[in-house]
Amino acid sequence: MKQMGQPIQDQQQLHHIKQVLLQSSRRDALLFILAVNSGLKVSEILQLKVADVMDERGHVRNSILFQNDRTTKHKWFSINSELQEAISAYITERQNYKPSEPLLKSQKGTRPITRQHAWFILNKAAKEAGLEGISSHTLRKTWGYCAYKAGVDIAFLQHFFNHSTPAKTLKYLGIA
Repeated sequence: MKQMGQPIQDQQQLHHIKQVLLQSSRRDALLFILAVNSGLKVSEILQLKVADVMDERGHVRNSILFQNDRTTKHKWFSINSELQEAISAYITERQNYKPSEPLLKSQKGTRPITRQHAWFILNKAAKEAGLEGISSHTLRKTWGYCAYKAGVDIAFLQHFFNHSTPAKTLKYLGIA
Protein backbone atom coordinates (compact mmCIF):
# COMPACT_ATOMS: atom_id res chain seq x y z
CA MET A 1 0.00 0.00 0.00
CA LYS A 2 1.06 3.55 -0.74
CA GLN A 3 1.73 5.92 2.14
CA MET A 4 -1.08 8.43 2.60
CA GLY A 5 -0.25 11.97 1.52
CA GLN A 6 2.28 11.06 -1.15
CA PRO A 7 1.52 11.61 -4.85
CA ILE A 8 -0.12 8.71 -6.64
CA GLN A 9 2.50 7.64 -9.18
CA ASP A 10 0.79 4.52 -10.53
CA GLN A 11 -1.36 5.34 -13.57
CA GLN A 12 -3.39 2.15 -13.06
CA GLN A 13 -4.36 3.27 -9.55
CA LEU A 14 -5.39 6.68 -10.92
CA HIS A 15 -7.50 4.96 -13.57
CA HIS A 16 -9.02 2.62 -10.98
CA ILE A 17 -10.03 5.54 -8.72
CA LYS A 18 -11.60 7.31 -11.69
CA GLN A 19 -13.58 4.18 -12.65
CA VAL A 20 -14.81 3.67 -9.06
CA LEU A 21 -16.01 7.28 -8.96
CA LEU A 22 -17.65 7.10 -12.40
CA GLN A 23 -19.70 4.16 -11.12
CA SER A 24 -20.79 6.32 -8.17
CA SER A 25 -21.58 9.60 -9.96
CA ARG A 26 -20.25 11.89 -12.66
CA ARG A 27 -20.01 14.69 -10.08
CA ASP A 28 -17.73 12.63 -7.86
CA ALA A 29 -15.62 11.61 -10.87
CA LEU A 30 -15.37 15.25 -11.96
CA LEU A 31 -14.08 16.21 -8.50
CA PHE A 32 -11.25 13.71 -8.90
CA ILE A 33 -10.51 14.52 -12.54
CA LEU A 34 -10.41 18.25 -11.75
CA ALA A 35 -7.99 17.63 -8.88
CA VAL A 36 -5.52 15.53 -10.86
CA ASN A 37 -5.69 17.78 -13.95
CA SER A 38 -5.59 21.27 -12.43
CA GLY A 39 -3.34 21.25 -9.36
CA LEU A 40 -6.03 23.12 -7.46
CA LYS A 41 -6.68 22.32 -3.81
CA VAL A 42 -9.96 20.53 -3.14
CA SER A 43 -11.16 23.63 -1.26
CA GLU A 44 -10.47 25.68 -4.41
CA ILE A 45 -12.25 23.20 -6.67
CA LEU A 46 -15.33 23.48 -4.47
CA GLN A 47 -15.36 27.26 -5.11
CA LEU A 48 -15.76 26.78 -8.88
CA LYS A 49 -19.02 27.93 -10.42
CA VAL A 50 -20.62 26.58 -13.60
CA ALA A 51 -19.71 29.86 -15.36
CA ASP A 52 -16.02 29.20 -14.60
CA VAL A 53 -16.06 26.12 -16.85
CA MET A 54 -18.90 26.89 -19.31
CA ASP A 55 -19.12 29.85 -21.66
CA GLU A 56 -22.29 31.82 -22.49
CA ARG A 57 -23.15 29.44 -25.36
CA GLY A 58 -23.01 26.38 -23.11
CA HIS A 59 -19.64 25.12 -24.34
CA VAL A 60 -16.84 23.93 -22.07
CA ARG A 61 -14.13 26.59 -21.86
CA ASN A 62 -10.56 25.87 -23.06
CA SER A 63 -9.10 27.28 -19.87
CA ILE A 64 -10.08 28.47 -16.42
CA LEU A 65 -8.95 31.61 -14.66
CA PHE A 66 -9.61 30.87 -11.04
CA GLN A 67 -9.55 33.32 -8.13
CA ASN A 68 -9.28 31.84 -4.66
CA ASP A 69 -11.99 33.46 -2.52
CA ARG A 70 -9.84 33.30 0.62
CA THR A 71 -6.43 34.44 -0.69
CA THR A 72 -7.66 36.41 -3.75
CA LYS A 73 -4.78 34.83 -5.74
CA HIS A 74 -5.43 34.01 -9.38
CA LYS A 75 -4.56 30.69 -11.00
CA TRP A 76 -4.91 29.83 -14.65
CA PHE A 77 -5.01 26.36 -16.11
CA SER A 78 -5.84 24.77 -19.42
CA ILE A 79 -8.72 22.30 -19.71
CA ASN A 80 -7.29 19.17 -21.31
CA SER A 81 -9.41 16.67 -23.26
CA GLU A 82 -10.00 14.35 -20.26
CA LEU A 83 -11.24 17.24 -18.14
CA GLN A 84 -13.29 18.69 -21.00
CA GLU A 85 -15.02 15.33 -21.50
CA ALA A 86 -15.73 14.96 -17.76
CA ILE A 87 -17.19 18.49 -17.49
CA SER A 88 -19.33 18.01 -20.60
CA ALA A 89 -20.70 14.64 -19.42
CA TYR A 90 -21.49 16.00 -15.96
CA ILE A 91 -23.17 19.18 -17.23
CA THR A 92 -25.20 17.17 -19.78
CA GLU A 93 -26.38 14.84 -17.01
CA ARG A 94 -27.12 17.74 -14.68
CA GLN A 95 -29.21 19.53 -17.35
CA ASN A 96 -30.88 22.46 -15.55
CA TYR A 97 -28.15 24.65 -14.15
CA LYS A 98 -27.52 28.32 -13.65
CA PRO A 99 -24.09 29.82 -14.46
CA SER A 100 -23.87 31.23 -10.92
CA GLU A 101 -24.38 27.84 -9.24
CA PRO A 102 -21.53 25.83 -7.74
CA LEU A 103 -20.07 23.40 -10.26
CA LEU A 104 -20.00 20.52 -7.78
CA LYS A 105 -23.41 21.11 -6.25
CA SER A 106 -24.64 19.22 -3.23
CA GLN A 107 -27.77 17.15 -3.63
CA LYS A 108 -29.12 19.09 -0.65
CA GLY A 109 -29.76 22.45 -2.24
CA THR A 110 -27.74 25.12 -4.01
CA ARG A 111 -24.46 24.85 -2.10
CA PRO A 112 -21.34 22.99 -3.20
CA ILE A 113 -20.47 19.71 -1.54
CA THR A 114 -18.49 20.24 1.65
CA ARG A 115 -14.74 19.67 2.02
CA GLN A 116 -15.53 16.84 4.41
CA HIS A 117 -17.83 15.14 1.90
CA ALA A 118 -15.27 15.61 -0.88
CA TRP A 119 -12.61 14.00 1.32
CA PHE A 120 -14.99 11.11 2.12
CA ILE A 121 -15.73 10.53 -1.60
CA LEU A 122 -12.06 10.58 -2.60
CA ASN A 123 -10.84 8.55 0.37
CA LYS A 124 -13.40 5.80 -0.18
CA ALA A 125 -12.45 5.47 -3.86
CA ALA A 126 -8.71 5.51 -3.05
CA LYS A 127 -9.16 2.67 -0.57
CA GLU A 128 -11.03 0.66 -3.21
CA ALA A 129 -8.01 1.19 -5.49
CA GLY A 130 -5.65 -0.22 -2.87
CA LEU A 131 -4.37 2.96 -1.27
CA GLU A 132 -4.39 3.66 2.47
CA GLY A 133 -6.32 6.84 1.75
CA ILE A 134 -5.94 10.34 0.40
CA SER A 135 -4.77 13.39 2.32
CA SER A 136 -5.92 16.89 1.45
CA HIS A 137 -2.86 17.39 -0.77
CA THR A 138 -2.46 13.95 -2.35
CA LEU A 139 -4.15 14.85 -5.65
CA ARG A 140 -2.44 18.24 -5.84
CA LYS A 141 0.91 16.46 -5.38
CA THR A 142 -0.16 13.88 -7.97
CA TRP A 143 -0.80 16.65 -10.50
CA GLY A 144 2.63 18.15 -9.76
CA TYR A 145 4.36 14.78 -9.96
CA CYS A 146 2.75 13.96 -13.32
CA ALA A 147 3.53 17.45 -14.65
CA TYR A 148 7.17 17.12 -13.58
CA LYS A 149 7.46 13.66 -15.18
CA ALA A 150 5.92 15.10 -18.37
CA GLY A 151 8.67 17.73 -18.56
CA VAL A 152 7.16 20.77 -16.84
CA ASP A 153 9.97 22.94 -15.49
CA ILE A 154 10.60 22.64 -11.75
CA ALA A 155 10.76 26.46 -11.52
CA PHE A 156 7.17 26.68 -12.77
CA LEU A 157 6.04 24.07 -10.24
CA GLN A 158 7.97 25.83 -7.46
CA HIS A 159 6.13 29.07 -8.30
CA PHE A 160 2.77 27.27 -8.63
CA PHE A 161 3.12 25.65 -5.19
CA ASN A 162 4.60 28.85 -3.72
CA HIS A 163 7.70 27.04 -2.46
CA SER A 164 10.92 28.84 -1.56
CA THR A 165 13.30 26.40 -3.32
CA PRO A 166 13.21 23.78 -6.09
CA ALA A 167 14.42 21.23 -3.50
CA LYS A 168 11.30 21.88 -1.39
CA THR A 169 9.11 21.32 -4.45
CA LEU A 170 10.88 18.06 -5.35
CA LYS A 171 10.45 16.83 -1.77
CA TYR A 172 6.75 17.81 -1.86
CA LEU A 173 6.35 15.75 -5.05
CA GLY A 174 8.09 12.73 -3.53
CA ILE A 175 11.06 12.93 -5.90
CA ALA A 176 14.46 12.14 -4.35
